[in-house]
Amino acid sequence: MITLENISKQYGSKVLFDQVTLSFHENQRTGLIGCNGSGKTTILRILSGVEQLDKGTIHFPSGMSIGYLPQEVEILDHMTPMEIVLEPFAHILNFEEKLQSMSETSDPESLEKALKKIDALYDAMHFHDGFSLGSRAEAILAGLGVPKDNWNKPVKLLSGGYRMRTVLGRLLLTAPGFLLLDEPTNHLDMDSLVWLEKFLERYKGGMLIVSHDRDFLNRITTYTAEISGETILQLKGNYDQFQLLKEELRENELNRAKNLETKIAQTERFVERFKAKATKATQAQSRAKLLEKLRAELPVIIQDGKTIHFSFPAPPMSGTVPLQLSKVTAGYGENNVFSNLSLTVNRGDKIAIVGPNGAGKSTLLKLVTGMLVPKSGDLTIGHKTTVRYFGQHQLEQLDISKTLYETVRAESVRTETTFVRNILGAFLFSGDSVDKKVEVCSGGEKARLVLATILANPGNLLLLDEPTNHLDIQSIEMLAEAMAEFKGTILFVSHDEYFISQIATRIIEIRPGSVRDFPGSLADYRTYVEMMFPDEKQDTPLQAKATAAAGSVSNKEKKIAEREQRKKVTRQIEKIEREIVVHENTLSDLRTKLNDPANSTNFELLHSLSREITSEECVLNKLMKDWEVLQDELSQPEP
Repeated sequence: MITLENISKQYGSKVLFDQVTLSFHENQRTGLIGCNGSGKTTILRILSGVEQLDKGTIHFPSGMSIGYLPQEVEILDHMTPMEIVLEPFAHILNFEEKLQSMSETSDPESLEKALKKIDALYDAMHFHDGFSLGSRAEAILAGLGVPKDNWNKPVKLLSGGYRMRTVLGRLLLTAPGFLLLDEPTNHLDMDSLVWLEKFLERYKGGMLIVSHDRDFLNRITTYTAEISGETILQLKGNYDQFQLLKEELRENELNRAKNLETKIAQTERFVERFKAKATKATQAQSRAKLLEKLRAELPVIIQDGKTIHFSFPAPPMSGTVPLQLSKVTAGYGENNVFSNLSLTVNRGDKIAIVGPNGAGKSTLLKLVTGMLVPKSGDLTIGHKTTVRYFGQHQLEQLDISKTLYETVRAESVRTETTFVRNILGAFLFSGDSVDKKVEVCSGGEKARLVLATILANPGNLLLLDEPTNHLDIQSIEMLAEAMAEFKGTILFVSHDEYFISQIATRIIEIRPGSVRDFPGSLADYRTYVEMMFPDEKQDTPLQAKATAAAGSVSNKEKKIAEREQRKKVTRQIEKIEREIVVHENTLSDLRTKLNDPANSTNFELLHSLSREITSEECVLNKLMKDWEVLQDELSQPEP
């Protein structure tokens, strides 16, 4: 067990946590959550030895190895992905050559030393399953989506995302006893995310994971720890289960606090009334001591952690078809990313663009903005369509001399202070921080600021490229809620499943050589991707040995697997039920507008409302069918 006793850490005047005690079992999978800046990364850096505690102690089990994946990876530009992944095993690579070199001595003293080295080399090869290292490294790089053509090229030629995947691959191949993962899904597409989840599900060691992807945490973790208010609350259960338990604890504490406050008020009245009377003085003193005890028992109420709710300013209505592409071919230089692409985007569509990295998701958005010109075909921006785009390159266009407040206010369609501050607060800027200059902001803060300026004046066609990368879970929920209510059209690229499921009314998949409307929900798409990665035997040698020793899967293990499948189905049902509620509310609003006598002569609006109602009804029918199928599966007898 890893134990942290009475730990404290602060930077300047900001206290992250004070006198906190918690522990992690050796095989425990814990999700570490909290708002940005609360100290999640600091905890991982402390456990990995990169940072030191101000106070307190940490105890590790004897012989436990720790593996740490930071958000910012080390620079290894001169090495190739394959060399980086295999680097920890340099002592056993080229086994035959090393064995030959050690065997070529004839000196008796040197021969004895050589034999010891040969024994050690054989032990290391056996322990690490050295003869399969190369194939396992290839499997991990392929699973993480690093293109095979790049495995033996310097990583300096690859994007930051592929460098991160390479470092993650090295960590997974070494198979430490306990993993510390800081935002491991940040640069992963759906294909790589599914592969990683399957790998981690088979992993026998423990792990502490910081992630803003709540669906990822729900599938992988069995415990959750939240940093809030200078303390850490740890409960059994994944993210969703933790939120339910935390709310129950909060309600219990509120009730206990209410009862104590009633007793305190009664005791205060008694002490105040009788403290001056000689006949009651003793009782008054006794009650005064009781009063101190009651006040000491008042619980610290768990904060509900709710974020600001805001709605986008209503955009002007665009034409019926705000965007249309006809037989478009586009790319860079002689390389075509896609060819003969035809796509019609209807007003009110909220389209999630999915697919593996490098297939052309961001390229499609850049085409619409005019940053990239089609090589052939036609791209038409519809009547009265105003395009607003969020991409990482926009960070360089910020005026660094302005404050955050001035930056958003200058772009906003509404300039009242409350609205501007609400927008900034939604993206984690509050209090005095709104008055700091852009020039002192980090890269993540600048990305959030650009997103805030866009949503303060959204236009009627939003193009968003990975908008959730620098947001915490609560802010992602807030943004998803606001985007679901937005009356304009949205095309967005995201790898966050919760975010997509709350917004998307349509899914477009881009893969090398193909672009298609995916005929189903995000849950359907994930199932489709999972079929590409059938369950495999564990890649690490220690887990392979454990599997061999166990032999065939026992009936008990089969029952556990079946119960886990039922849990998975239950989660899918809950997600679909949430989506049904959203679409039913939308449909109700549309029907109310359609039947409003004030709109009876606005034929363009009535036609648009009818189209939207038909679209919503189709989506609802599909969700209900999916719900019925899953309910049938869940109704089967439990093992």
